Amino acid sequence: MATLVLTAVGTALGGPLGGAIGAFIGQQIDQNILFKPKGQEGPRLQELAVQTSSYGSQIPRIYGKMRVAGTVIWATDLQESKTSSGGGKGRPKTTTYSYSVSLAVALSSRNVKAIGRIWADGKILRGSAGDFKTQTGFRFYQGHEDQSVDGLLASAEADGGTPAYRGLALAIFEDMDLSDYGNRIPSLTFETIADDGSVSLGAIINDISGDAVAVNIDEQLHGFSASGQDRREALQAISDSFALSFTSSPDRIGVSWRQFSQDAVVMFLGDQIISDRNGKPVERPEAHILPETKVPRQYSLRYYDPDRDYQSGMQNAFRPGKSRAILHQDFPAAMAATQAKNIAQAKLWSIYQERSTAQLHIMRMAEPVKPGSFIRWDKSGDIWLVRSWEWNDGIIALTLSKAGDGLPKAEIPSDGGRPVKEQDALAGMTRLSLVDLPFALDAPMAVSSSAKVYAAAAGGQGWRNAQLFVTGSDGVSQELVGQISAPSTIGSAPEALGDSRPYIIDRKNKLLIQMHGDKLILNDADQAQLFAGNNLAAIGREVIQFGSAQPIGDNRYLISYLLRGLGGTEVEMGCHGAGEDFILLKTGDLTEIDSSYYIPFQPLAVAAMGRGDDMPVSRSIDVPGRALKPWSPVHPRYAFNPAGDLRISWTRRSRAGLIWADNVETPLAEESERYRISVNSQNLAESDIAVMIFSAAELQAYRADGISSLSCEIRQIGQHNISDPLPILIEI
Repeated sequence: MATLVLTAVGTALGGPLGGAIGAFIGQQIDQNILFKPKGQEGPRLQELAVQTSSYGSQIPRIYGKMRVAGTVIWATDLQESKTSSGGGKGRPKTTTYSYSVSLAVALSSRNVKAIGRIWADGKILRGSAGDFKTQTGFRFYQGHEDQSVDGLLASAEADGGTPAYRGLALAIFEDMDLSDYGNRIPSLTFETIADDGSVSLGAIINDISGDAVAVNIDEQLHGFSASGQDRREALQAISDSFALSFTSSPDRIGVSWRQFSQDAVVMFLGDQIISDRNGKPVERPEAHILPETKVPRQYSLRYYDPDRDYQSGMQNAFRPGKSRAILHQDFPAAMAATQAKNIAQAKLWSIYQERSTAQLHIMRMAEPVKPGSFIRWDKSGDIWLVRSWEWNDGIIALTLSKAGDGLPKAEIPSDGGRPVKEQDALAGMTRLSLVDLPFALDAPMAVSSSAKVYAAAAGGQGWRNAQLFVTGSDGVSQELVGQISAPSTIGSAPEALGDSRPYIIDRKNKLLIQMHGDKLILNDADQAQLFAGNNLAAIGREVIQFGSAQPIGDNRYLISYLLRGLGGTEVEMGCHGAGEDFILLKTGDLTEIDSSYYIPFQPLAVAAMGRGDDMPVSRSIDVPGRALKPWSPVHPRYAFNPAGDLRISWTRRSRAGLIWADNVETPLAEESERYRISVNSQNLAESDIAVMIFSAAELQAYRADGISSLSCEIRQIGQHNISDPLPILIEI
C-alpha cells in the first residue's frame, strides 16, 4: 500500500526517476514496518567477481576503490603466432605456436580515475607498480563523455561505426599473450579507482538519485558498486543495510539516520489527535509490539574486504533471545571488517528497537508532520518516529515506530579472517646459470649420445619465467631455443669450497649459499634420501650431494655433510673459487639446451630475457660436452717383478657405470677400450687393456738421465673426447 502511494507521489514530483525513488522509499515501510524478516542471498557480490560478455549486461557505477570483473564488450578471435627455429647446420627445424587476443572490457558507467592491480584467473596480471606479468599492450579510458574511439577497435572494425563508448570506463588489451592461461581468455578482475580516498554514503545516494535526494549522512566507504535493473534497485542495496529515514519536499527527498539524537526536535501531538470524524469514531492510537520471536536474532552481512584483496567477507551480529530468525544481507561495498561488524549490529538492533509500532490520526497542522519527524503522542514520554503519512479528506494518518536512542558498536576491532593474497612483486632482473652435466638429468644411468647443458634461472619475488636464446658465432644474432617456465633453485657461494677426498663423506667443509630468490629453499636429506638421489647439486663444475641445509637468514643456507666429486667430477674438487654458481639439480626445475643449437667442446653463449629485464642476461660455457667425455680411470696400482720390469694397472670407469647391473664388469660405453699413458708430461704409449709394462731396460734409461721418479698420467680415450688424467707417482 505504501509503495503504491509513494510511487504516485514520487512520479508527480520528479517524473519516472522520482517514481522509482518514491517506490524505493515506500518499500522501506513495507520491509521495516511490517517486519517480515527473510533470508536473502542476492547475487550482488557474485556479479562483481564473474566476468560477463552477454548482451544486455548491466554496467555498474563504481565509487571509491573496488575490485570488479567488468563486461567484455569486444574481442578478436584467438591470434595464432608461429615461430620457427633451427633447420640449419644439421639442426632439426622446430615450430612453436603461441596465441594472443585483443579485447575491450567495460568497467564502470561512472568515470574512473585510474586502474590499479589486475587479476587474471585470480593471479596478478598487473601489479601495483603498473608492471604486467604477461606480455600485453594495455590502454585505459576513464569514461569521459568526450573520449575518442580507440584506434585498435576502429582498425579492427573496418566497416566503420565503431562507438567511442563515451560514459563507460574501458580497459583495452592488445595482443595479450595467453600462454599462461591455457590459450584461452582468462577471467579478469580490476581494481578500479573512481575517487580519491573513501567516498561518503551520502555522495553515493546523491549521485545514484541524480541529485533528487538530499543526504545528511557521513558514513564513509572504501568503495561501492551500484548495480541493478534500475536506480531503485541500486538504492535498495543501501537501504537494506542501513536504518535510514526519508522525508519528502516539493523538489527533493531528504535522507537521515532513523536514530533519535539529543538535538532532534520532538513535536507533541496529544492535542491534535482526533477520535471521531463527522460523528463517526476513529480508531484510537494504540502501540503494537511484534513478538520477540519474530524479530531476527542474527544478522549476517556479506561485503568486500580490501585487506583481503577484495575477497568477500562476512560479519555476524547477535542479540539475546529465543528467536530463530536469521537475516542475510549482501552489501556490494568494500570496507574494513570492523566497519562491517558495526553496520550489522546497528541494523540488527534497529530492527529490534523498532518492533513497536502505532498508528494515529491528526488534523492538518500549520507545521506539517513529515516522515522522519520525531513525536510524542501521550504523557508516557516515549518518542516515536513518523515512518509514513497518508492524506485522506482532511485527515492525516500517521504510521509510527518506536524511536531508538543509540546503536551498539563493536567493542573490539573485528577480524576479517586470514588474508589469502596473490603475491604482487616486481619480477626483478633475471639471474641465469648454466651447468654442463656429465649425465642426463632425467636419465642419469643411461649413456648419453649428446652433450647435456642445462639453464637455470630465477629472479625477484614476482619473477615467473624467461625466454632463452643462443647467441650466434658472430656474438650478436640470437635464436630462441626455449623458455624457463618456473624459478629454478639457484644461488651462489660467496666463499670457495674446500678440498676433500671423493671416497669419503666430507664432514669437515661447510659451504655458505646465498639463494637468488626469497622463495627458494633448501632442505635436509637423510642417508636413504641421499642414496635415492635427493639434494643433488652443482657447485661450480663439481657435482655434490648435501645432507644438511641450515637456514641462517637473509635467504642464506649453510650446507654440510657433503658427498663430493659425483659423476666423475672429482677432478674439480680442488679447483673451487669464490662466487661460484650453486644449482640444485632437480628434474623439472632446469631447462635443457638442445644439443642441435651448439657444437660440443666449442664455446656456448646463452641469453635469458624475463619480464623485468631491460637487456638480455648472458652466460657462457667454454667447453660444453662433459656427458660425452669418458670418466678418468681409478685405483692405480704398480709392482716390480723379479726381472726388474714395472707393471702399472688401473680400473676403468664408464659413463654407463652408475649402475653395476651384473656385478661382473663395468660396461664400456665407448666404441673401443683404449688408454693413453704419459710419463713426465710426455705421451709415451697407448694401450687397449688396463695394463702398462715398462721393461727394466727402459727404467734403467730413465735412471741414467738422472730421473728417480716417474710422474704418470693415464687417460681413457673415448668416442668423442679423452678423459681427465689419473695421476700416479712411482719411485724408480
